[in-house]
Amino acid sequence: MILCREDLDEKELQLFYKSNLAYFIRLGKKGFEEWFSKYYNHLKAFGRMRVLDVGCGVGQVVNKLADEGIMAVGIDISPIGVRIANKSRSSRNANFIVASCYNMPFRDGVFDTVGCFDVLEHLNNPELCIDEMTRTVSKDGNIIIASPNLLCPVYGRGFWDKIRNAKELICRLLGLRKNPRFEHRKPILNESIESLNHDFDAITIIDPITVKSILTKKGVKITYRSSYLGSRRIIELLSKLPLLRSIGGGIFIVGRKSRSTH
Repeated sequence: MILCREDLDEKELQLFYKSNLAYFIRLGKKGFEEWFSKYYNHLKAFGRMRVLDVGCGVGQVVNKLADEGIMAVGIDISPIGVRIANKSRSSRNANFIVASCYNMPFRDGVFDTVGCFDVLEHLNNPELCIDEMTRTVSKDGNIIIASPNLLCPVYGRGFWDKIRNAKELICRLLGLRKNPRFEHRKPILNESIESLNHDFDAITIIDPITVKSILTKKGVKITYRSSYLGSRRIIELLSKLPLLRSIGGGIFIVGRKSRSTH
């Protein structure tokens, strides 16, 4: 079911994340190597001194970066996630803050690298989050976005939804949507591992063509694109091919903020 933004109640979705302990316990059980290693390695490579992880969950990535000597900050809308992250904190280089990604409590250009992993699809207004990521990263700093490509047919809910996703993805790939915008869907809110692994709680249908378009308009030069969020080398090489990086099941985009971007 595709919905207009006005049909969605983001407060209900935020309440789910703010109050659901079981969801974050399951999130904390995700294997680091399988789920987060590629994202972590890119943050570490570009981070230099200061890194922001937007929607940090229970803080696995921030804590590992901090252990490597990087000043790493994680924000999340959920006090539960931040509380769990603080309990597992092993370095004073790690800091966790309860904050909205729509209004981040940081000065302009304060971070060398700003990233988000599996966050944009859970937001009613992901472009506003990208605005804040662009604002808080330094000039020549890097933005990293990792997300499922929810226009990939494998994420369709039923046969006709898969067909619709494929048609829309092809239209965007061929440039038939002059001003592409994210579509929305009704999330399924529960804390099951199946829901967590298949993004049933996603509220926005994120796709790589629209993410790339938005970043480019904001003065971010794309330096890396892939449709694979994992770390297997052969799949990684294939996922960077021009067609596969647009139609595959994942989105992994790295961009550098221009010096002229305000």
